[in-house]
Amino acid sequence: MADSLRNSGDIGSQSVYAAVASTPRHAFVPTYFHNAGGAPTLWQERTEGDGARWLEPIYSNTSLVTELGSVRMVEGGRHGVPTSSSTQPSLTARMLEHLAIEPEDDVLDAGLGTGYQAALILKLVARPDRLTACDISGTDAARDRLEALGHHPRIIEADATSWRWQRQFDKIIFSFGLPYVTDSVRTALAPGGRLIANVFGPMSAALVLLEARSDGTLSGRFTEDGGAFMPARREAGPVRAEPGERSGGTSGIPVEDFDNYHLKFLLSARLPGLDLQYGTEKGRPVRRLLLPDGRWGEVTYRAGRGAAGSYQDRGQGLWAVVEETWAWWSAHAKPTWDQFGLTVGPDGRHTLWHRSPDGDSWDVPTAHLG
Repeated sequence: MADSLRNSGDIGSQSVYAAVASTPRHAFVPTYFHNAGGAPTLWQERTEGDGARWLEPIYSNTSLVTELGSVRMVEGGRHGVPTSSSTQPSLTARMLEHLAIEPEDDVLDAGLGTGYQAALILKLVARPDRLTACDISGTDAARDRLEALGHHPRIIEADATSWRWQRQFDKIIFSFGLPYVTDSVRTALAPGGRLIANVFGPMSAALVLLEARSDGTLSGRFTEDGGAFMPARREAGPVRAEPGERSGGTSGIPVEDFDNYHLKFLLSARLPGLDLQYGTEKGRPVRRLLLPDGRWGEVTYRAGRGAAGSYQDRGQGLWAVVEETWAWWSAHAKPTWDQFGLTVGPDGRHTLWHRSPDGDSWDVPTAHLG
């Protein structure tokens, strides 16, 4: 697997190559769930007793679902919603390459999960006390797997986005979707340190690499290679609001643009927590946008009449933001996420910018996600 990731360009350094080549991934996924297709998805459990059917996917460039929620047993397997996974190895490798971990760095692994990523990081740092791993729940199994391989990092069971850290870290890596950079996270990064995370989920698959300044500001660019993670499991959720009055009209946004990763990223930054649902109505494509507080809007496309569709808005101006964002994106040649950057100020204000901090920019309204 390490050779394959080096050949594909996902691994560039000898240190990350050696870490992947010497860490047995199978030790961290004794059980996972195979996607057997269908709607809803049929999940089939894979264990060591399944032999090659269990082992071969582990050493391929594949994300493995390790936990399911809302499980219902059915013939041939089970239905459920994935709640935890072992990240695709190429994504983990690229994030580690971006961080450029040095042996004496203090590292925070936010989202311990199976423990595999922590095991890789322990091969990059000089001593176990250089790594702190954190997960909101279920750390015992990962701890046991790490200890079985002789690893003894500091492990904390807590919400990494709200925990009041008693130290600062040189490198921070998030293996769950980070809705926004909380003050707890911002102040945990030492001046000159680096943080990498998938932000503005659940719809965005963009990765941002931020560096900390001495005044508490974090700033950096989005990487060319994206990577989506499961959203953070939070200790408290946002308060729901009643949708506003229904309004509507005609939208000129092509249906294929709603399916573009880079527009979805930009919409997610303008409307944090935004999610996109796909559907059809009498054979016509439908795209529905949902916000965490219950506001929503959707567009239904007219069959055989080009890109135009009719929209309805129950989002207190949601659709106006969608149209404005798409118009800017189209007028600027549909930029990809690596043409953007993010600055998080000492006051927690998030500013998304295009090309440079002096270019076009937008405040990211994160308050309702707190």
